[in-house]
Amino acid sequence: MLDPDNLRRIVLASLTHLLGLVRPNGRFVYAHTAGAPDQPLDGYNMLRHCGTLWFMLRAMNDLQLDLAEDARTALGRAVGYAAGKFDRPVWLPGPTLALVTKGAVKTGGIGLALVMLAEYGRARAMPEVTPDTLDDTIAALAAYGRAQREGQDFLHKRQFDDGTVLPFRSDYYTGELLLGLFVSGQSDAAIIAAAEALMARRYGVPEQSHWMAYAACEAAERGLIGEERLQGYLTDLVTGMIEQNGYRGRRQSTPIACRTEALTRFVLLCQRWPGRFPESLSAAALQAADENLALQLDWYEDGQFWKGDDERKVQIDYIQHNATAFLNRLLILY
Repeated sequence: MLDPDNLRRIVLASLTHLLGLVRPNGRFVYAHTAGAPDQPLDGYNMLRHCGTLWFMLRAMNDLQLDLAEDARTALGRAVGYAAGKFDRPVWLPGPTLALVTKGAVKTGGIGLALVMLAEYGRARAMPEVTPDTLDDTIAALAAYGRAQREGQDFLHKRQFDDGTVLPFRSDYYTGELLLGLFVSGQSDAAIIAAAEALMARRYGVPEQSHWMAYAACEAAERGLIGEERLQGYLTDLVTGMIEQNGYRGRRQSTPIACRTEALTRFVLLCQRWPGRFPESLSAAALQAADENLALQLDWYEDGQFWKGDDERKVQIDYIQHNATAFLNRLLILY
């Protein structure tokens, strides 16, 4: 199943399924039982909305797909739905925007909105869906994200009305924000210094953070952080995912898929940034990724990935992470 034709078939089927879940208002059918997308399940999460669109737009752009007009319109509606939740916090100076859900702003949502919009900007012949120009919207979201830096770390959640810092912390938000700032070209010296300090203390390595893997690989390709720092950090992060693979024992698709995303992104970095890592590490990462992908197929059918052995619930983010892993693997062959 890991030859180019099958990899492409899985990516396209996943994209097609997600396009079919976009409602007229741009909101997805967030969850459903496998094989029954006409029977929606409760719940919604705007971070996963943005992350799912990041996969969809990447598939279109990276595979140079000539999507039909109705598919492009559906993508525009879905990005517009997210843009409709952007608002300006009165307690921050300058032009800033926040992604607001349930009266709060999650820093990870800023990062995923940025990667979504950066990819939307790469796409051709897409409708204008943001409140200002796309560039101004990206700049204003990034300004909010940069303002969340607190020394060598980041605040993760605030109340939107008055900026009160909430105690919530996530294992993912910092990596998501750094990736969004790097991808959109909106980092600055203070952000890069904070990122380098986080990597120096191995932030994200114990958690096997695929978002930090993405951020570190992006920083490497853009020359944002010293090579020695990135080499050490990514070696530790990737080696942990290869050697400490207890996540497979959970028999759930998405925890496996997230590691596969990181492993395949690392292999892509090795191709694009040659000579920095031992070939043995790249080969071991690819072997582990292929073993993971074979497992992920246990919970796949017709463009849908469900939770795992004990639950056949499909969520948009399950498709996002699993299909992105297959997309990354396909790009390695290009």
